[in-house]
Amino acid sequence: MLARKDQESKGQKLPIQFEEKVQKLLIENYKSQFDGSLYTFEVHGFSYPNEVVMTASLVNIQDELLAPTTYHVSANLNENIKMDQLLNDLVDSMGIFFDNYFSTSDWNDFQAGWEEIKYKKLTLFYKVTRENISASLYADQILEQDQ
Repeated sequence: MLARKDQESKGQKLPIQFEEKVQKLLIENYKSQFDGSLYTFEVHGFSYPNEVVMTASLVNIQDELLAPTTYHVSANLNENIKMDQLLNDLVDSMGIFFDNYFSTSDWNDFQAGWEEIKYKKLTLFYKVTRENISASLYADQILEQDQ
């Protein structure tokens, strides 16, 4: 589970079209920063009754054993939140992270625990890991089938 909060139910996957749009945006914005024949971005997102979580991973497409750099970002949901604007702000925070990541040649500031940041008027939570989200989601599917 990718949620920051303890959740009683499985999250709803964000629309694949949205994830693909964000993925294309990241690839386009950072194509001069990485070798597109070696790396790409993978984006995943889930909504829960009280939270939205998104991840963006820079993954090596030629060697799946190399650990990706994965930025996780989460925000609380409530009835006053406009989902479209919230998702845009989460995507903006991905851009801020990857701007920093690519501007530092020896970047190595992984954060296994959730950290709080303020962005605009929002409180966001982020962490940066080496987790392969696609592999984690696949493992979750296998475990669900065995139950």
